[in-house]
Amino acid sequence: MRERGTVVAIRDGMVDVAIVARPECGTCGACAEGAAGYRLLEGAVDDLGARVGDTVEVETHAHVTGTARRWVYVFPVVCLVAGYGLGHLAGVQLGLAPDVVGAVAGIGAGAAALGYLSRVSKVFEGRAERPAVRAVVARRP
Repeated sequence: MRERGTVVAIRDGMVDVAIVARPECGTCGACAEGAAGYRLLEGAVDDLGARVGDTVEVETHAHVTGTARRWVYVFPVVCLVAGYGLGHLAGVQLGLAPDVVGAVAGIGAGAAALGYLSRVSKVFEGRAERPAVRAVVARRP
C-alpha cells in the first residue's frame, strides 16, 4: 500500500511520517494513532534523503504487520486454553486436582508459546519488510 505523508522526524536513516487517516487505516496496523485525524508511521527506511517537513510517498506492507500481530496475540492464548483443557483432563484421569493440573499445564503451554514466538521472531527479524520512502513528492521550502 502506498501512502503520502509529511516527514516529522529523522533518525538513523529512518523517518517518521504523519499520514492523514483513511477509513482502511483501522485494519492496517502499520501506523500508530496520531493526533487530530493523523496516523504516525514510525521507522520508514529512507534512502532518498528526506528532510523534516518534506512530503513523501511511503510503501507499507500492512499484511505482514497484521499477520504478525495476530500470531503474537492469538497463539499464546490458544496454547494457554488448550494446555488448561488437556491438563484438566489429565488431572481427572490421574485422580489429581484437575484445576491445579490444568492451571499448571495452561501456564506452561502459554509460556512455551511465547518462547517459541520469541525464537521465531529472531529468525525472521532481518527479513521483515519495513516501510520505505519510495519518492520525495515535495521538498519543504
